Amino acid sequence: MTAPTAPWVLRCPVCSTPVADAVPGGPTHPAHPGAPCRTCGLPAAAHAGMVVGRIGVTLTELSRDRDALLATLRTHATAPVPAPAPAVAPSPVPAPVVHSWAPPPPPGPGPRPPVPPVQGPPVPGLAAQDPRSVRRRISPQQVLVGLGSLLVVAAALVLVAVAWTRFGIGFQAAVMGTATAAAAAGSGWAARRGLRATEEGLAATATALLLIDVCAARALGLLGLDAVDGLLYGALATALVAVLTAGLARTTPTTLVWPAAALLAAQPVLPLLSGYLGGGASTVAALLVIGAADVAVAGRLPRWTGEVARVLAGTAAALAVLRGTELAWVGGVPDGVAATALLVVGAAGAVVVVVRWAGRGLEVPFRFVAGVLAAAPSLAVAGLVLRSGPVGGPVLGLTGVVLATTLVLVRRSPLQRELAGGAGAVLLLAGLGELVVTDRPAAVALVLLAGVAPAALTAVLVAPARSTATAAVLALPGLATLCARAGDVLPATTAGLLLAALAALALGLATLRHGQPEEWAAALTAPGLALAAAGTGASIGAWGQVGAQLGVVGAAGLAYGLVSGRTVVRWTALADLVLAGWTALAGAAITTPEAYSLPLAAALLAAAGPRLLRGPSWAGWGPGLLVGFAPSGLAAVADDGPLRVVLVLAAGVVAVVAGALTHRQAPFLVGAGALAVLGTVELAPVVSRLDSWVPLGAAGLLLLVVGATYERRRQQAREAVAWVGQMS
Repeated sequence: MTAPTAPWVLRCPVCSTPVADAVPGGPTHPAHPGAPCRTCGLPAAAHAGMVVGRIGVTLTELSRDRDALLATLRTHATAPVPAPAPAVAPSPVPAPVVHSWAPPPPPGPGPRPPVPPVQGPPVPGLAAQDPRSVRRRISPQQVLVGLGSLLVVAAALVLVAVAWTRFGIGFQAAVMGTATAAAAAGSGWAARRGLRATEEGLAATATALLLIDVCAARALGLLGLDAVDGLLYGALATALVAVLTAGLARTTPTTLVWPAAALLAAQPVLPLLSGYLGGGASTVAALLVIGAADVAVAGRLPRWTGEVARVLAGTAAALAVLRGTELAWVGGVPDGVAATALLVVGAAGAVVVVVRWAGRGLEVPFRFVAGVLAAAPSLAVAGLVLRSGPVGGPVLGLTGVVLATTLVLVRRSPLQRELAGGAGAVLLLAGLGELVVTDRPAAVALVLLAGVAPAALTAVLVAPARSTATAAVLALPGLATLCARAGDVLPATTAGLLLAALAALALGLATLRHGQPEEWAAALTAPGLALAAAGTGASIGAWGQVGAQLGVVGAAGLAYGLVSGRTVVRWTALADLVLAGWTALAGAAITTPEAYSLPLAAALLAAAGPRLLRGPSWAGWGPGLLVGFAPSGLAAVADDGPLRVVLVLAAGVVAVVAGALTHRQAPFLVGAGALAVLGTVELAPVVSRLDSWVPLGAAGLLLLVVGATYERRRQQAREAVAWVGQMS
């Protein structure tokens, strides 16, 4: 029996003073919840005491629930739980009887100590830790199970390979069968007991023993099985293993080895049976069926076995493509046609599946799966078409171009884009490869010229690929022209003119698209086309045409340089024009020096541009005037004809007068130098023919005149030097 407890009284949670209105001779009634404590003055002492009581009862209930949960978890733990540590006994907490809340216990003589939480025994695996930091480790149990399975399998192999002849075949078969059945039964028993590692280890052992059984049965002639054809026996044996392991997988669904073993054993069944029946296109059909079956069951297999099924499906499909392509290229025509048809049908079915997945919002396993599905049968189709005769290569190339055009038009549909791109790339490369190998440049030119259409569509419709497409639009006709020239379809003169026109067109396009991304694509394509044009004309010695072609390209380049404001482009274009003129003159066997120097001088003056009017005169006028006057002046000194002398003198006078009027130093000095050189050269023969007294007298008179006017002339010379020095 327990002693009766005193009636419970609501107290202040701070000083434990009863919060009540005492009536002499009557019951004690609780005070109003908003009344303050009479001792410590806590406002609303009664309400605070009620809240503290509720919190205490809630903590007590949570502690009780925690103890019950830990007891339940201990009953389901697989490892033995260590003895629980003695828990700290909580202070006795009286349970007051109230309707909707539980008040705190009455205080003792001093402050009531806090109630410690109930400490349960530690449970393995429930320690608080970051789930991302958990690493899977191989336990000792798994190591033991793995080593045991390995030793059992090794013993079975030794029994079959070494000790088979010591005992009867029937006894050996009974031992192996019993061991296999025992391993499978042990795996089931471990599965029911929740021993996962043992379950998987025994299942792997049973699978290995089963494979040893079926191999040894034929190798050692059990029941005359050695007389069965190897391919047929392999198909039947693997089918038996697949059926048995699939049945075991249904009996113990938690074991992952059984479905994996059934999946792996089922892979060679149909290919082996097809090989037994003759192979050929039936092998392709068998591999495609296996791949489709793997995809169908992948979603139903547990955990990692589904990924294994998908990998096996991809492997089977790849082997089917390889075998079908081999038959299409080098096999018999009936087998090649059948294998190609099977690949096309299989790819079409796979595409339908991909479309359905996309419609359901499912993610495709591989990003380029549609392109691969289209490219795989295309390779076999290419092999069949190439075996049809000389038209196979061009047909493949043009078909690839058509698919490339379709690719541009359906670019907004990912599936159709990948299908057209994969098939088009394979057919185009196969066709061009065949044409190159068989040395048919004219047909290559036809395919390249047809490729301009998709490139132009891409340049117009697809902004991100516009630069590359622009270069292709300009380069493909050039390559087609060179191939046509190599195939004697076009003469060298026509090919050179076409290439020069393409180079000028490229520069014109760069001028029109100045500031756009495709500007550089067009501008960088032009030099290659110009060099190809020059090389084509030079190959037959048509130097005049080479000069004309270079002149056309140079003029277009000069226009582009002026519009773009790029100095390098202008200088390159002017050099091209000079080279064009020199090439044409050399081809015409012209030896007059002015024919070579004056175009160069004009180019230098044109390249100076605004510097002819602004800046130092030597930077703008100097190079051009020196190149123009020097060769002509030297030729005039060495030539006895008066025409060149008169022309050089006239040019010199014009330069001097122009320099003096415009106050430019370079024209003035270059013209004066040319006049001085010609004057000295022309006066020297006359002086050499005079008698000795004439030079002496002339020299004396000159000295007298100079001496008489020395002072004045010196002042004028200083003014002349200063005037010339002030020229720009």
